[in-house]
Amino acid sequence: MQVFKKLGAISLIFAITIVISCGGSKPPTDATGELPPDDASDVDVPPTDTDVPPTDADVPPTDADVPPTDTDTVCIQNCGNRVCGPDPVCELSCGTCPEGQTCTSDGQCVPLGCEEDCSGLECGPDPVCGKWCGDCADNQGCDLEGKCVALNKDCTDGWCVIPAGQFEMGALDDEEPYDFRQRPRHPVTITRSFSMMETEVTQGQWNELVSENPSHHKSCGDNCPVEGINWFEAVYYANALSEKLGLENCYTLEDCSGTVGSGIPGDVSPGAGTPDSEVYRCASVTFKGLDCAGYRLPTEAEWEYAARAGTTEPRYGDIEAIAWHEENSSYKTHPVGTKAANAWGLRDVLGNVFEFAWDWMGANYYSTCATGCTDPLGPDSGTDRVIRGGAWIITAPLVRLAVRGHYAPDFRFSNVGIRLVRTLP
Repeated sequence: MQVFKKLGAISLIFAITIVISCGGSKPPTDATGELPPDDASDVDVPPTDTDVPPTDADVPPTDADVPPTDTDTVCIQNCGNRVCGPDPVCELSCGTCPEGQTCTSDGQCVPLGCEEDCSGLECGPDPVCGKWCGDCADNQGCDLEGKCVALNKDCTDGWCVIPAGQFEMGALDDEEPYDFRQRPRHPVTITRSFSMMETEVTQGQWNELVSENPSHHKSCGDNCPVEGINWFEAVYYANALSEKLGLENCYTLEDCSGTVGSGIPGDVSPGAGTPDSEVYRCASVTFKGLDCAGYRLPTEAEWEYAARAGTTEPRYGDIEAIAWHEENSSYKTHPVGTKAANAWGLRDVLGNVFEFAWDWMGANYYSTCATGCTDPLGPDSGTDRVIRGGAWIITAPLVRLAVRGHYAPDFRFSNVGIRLVRTLP
């Protein structure tokens, strides 16, 4: 497509317009965390009257288009709670153990002769040495007691129950394309059951609560995912749904300005085409915590736990059966729920549009959460918020469960939407 040939010309625009500020505007950093394959630009789909191939405003920047930053290109050692052995990402030493002790694979000093104690456990982490005790069979998950249990679809009125449990988060060692930001693969415990929307929030659902619909693909219809919203608008919508149903707000938004849903998404800089004063943003957003009874964004760990639904593979099924991606989307979004569900009944968790998570993006965060990782909320601060799941414009090799992307919280683009969760009593 000609549009990809133009991206080199606009790379200078990104270099000039990047502003590292939580409250300010900046273009997106790497939306996928990985470089697309060389032949990604060979795809050419003829336009229609209502859905046209993406313009420069529609194509997310790749690593080749954005000036490198330290967190994007340099492996930063972060031992987290490791006291010995190599940092699992950079392979630099985190320290040595005293005499009479040895270092486990999780970077902890234990008496010589430490052996895994998986007695009574079918899965989950060994409580002594911290190693994973084993994986469950297909269509099974690991519960909080370390037992393999059947995964049941329990979906009602567009919401699916995701029971508490344990899983390994991140990419397999041999998963390609390689990206250190998806590693190390580490045990995570989710202690609260929650319900998750079966599909992404649709344009019809958005229109019920917000007067302005920012979606680029409006012609797709009310049953297509809302997109073109930014992260601030995502948490605003979560609060609005909570208020509608008489639940507590999970977010406290302070010093907000602009109009929710107003303006044109997909510009190469957030202010282009839309007056900067109209872009909705807040000076601060405070999360009340996972025990909040209202609707909210999933944490990054909750998102991957729910999306995997027990699988340890890069995807939960054949990609053509489960996801809309660059090679099969005709460069547009599609009605939600038209692809196969995962074992918990969730649809479109891969493809169609990216989905915002609560977390700040931390390129080396997985190193800090390599052991004892329970209900993680991500880094305490950052410049970008996490997006997960891939989208209609993302090439198939990058539409995987472990891939991590990120956008500035005030940036709006036609490939990102939302899916809400609610902690169960």
